[in-house]
Amino acid sequence: MTLALQSMRRRHLPIGAALFLCFVLPLLGATAHAATAKKAPKAAPAKVESPEATEPSSPAPALAPAGSSPMADLKKSNAALKKLFQKSSPSWSPEQDAKRSEMRKVVNGFLDFEELAHRALARHWESLTPKQRSEFVGVLRDLIERNYIKQVHGQPNYELRFSKEAVNGSEATVNATLDASHDGKKVTVEMEYKLLYKGGRWLVFDVVTDEQSMLENYRAEFNKIITKESFDALLKRMKKRLEKAD
Repeated sequence: MTLALQSMRRRHLPIGAALFLCFVLPLLGATAHAATAKKAPKAAPAKVESPEATEPSSPAPALAPAGSSPMADLKKSNAALKKLFQKSSPSWSPEQDAKRSEMRKVVNGFLDFEELAHRALARHWESLTPKQRSEFVGVLRDLIERNYIKQVHGQPNYELRFSKEAVNGSEATVNATLDASHDGKKVTVEMEYKLLYKGGRWLVFDVVTDEQSMLENYRAEFNKIITKESFDALLKRMKKRLEKAD
């Protein structure tokens, strides 16, 4: 069944150009539209019953050491991906398999899948068993990685310019501007990355574009399915989507 991720049907770029926006592609079958220069009306925020339903409790990450830079970490990941984009090889070749493997490593190096899953499920996370949590994070990771790799073809025409960073303890935000082209038209997208310092590195758990949060979009859709049906129903849909990705 195709789900309507309405607030995601706005202005996200194809994954090959958007780079770090790879993980905002639909997980459950909805269509993400290409970005346009014209700003669409702001989607209504998802209704939540309480703050606890929005931000689940989790262990406090370690404080980032003095001098650490989330912007520098993102720049390194960006450079690594651009280098991989420039490698061209047949889809069936061992070289292409190696390229996909390297892409997965880079993606896993800057995205915090567990934090994304935890926050996206919000209050529902607390009711899950460790096995259910682990399975959900694994399926989420596989969907994001496969969407990313499937849609990266050729050499993307984009420029990602990082402008500023703000660090507050173990949390940080990094602002950037994406200059790209789509269907022959120039597109500029303002982005804000939200990161946590965990395991000795800065990891992204949310990306905001045009005041639209990827995390909030996921949270609203996941909550809708779990509330109307069940967590098992959500996981089943995600697995079916994963099978189609094959």
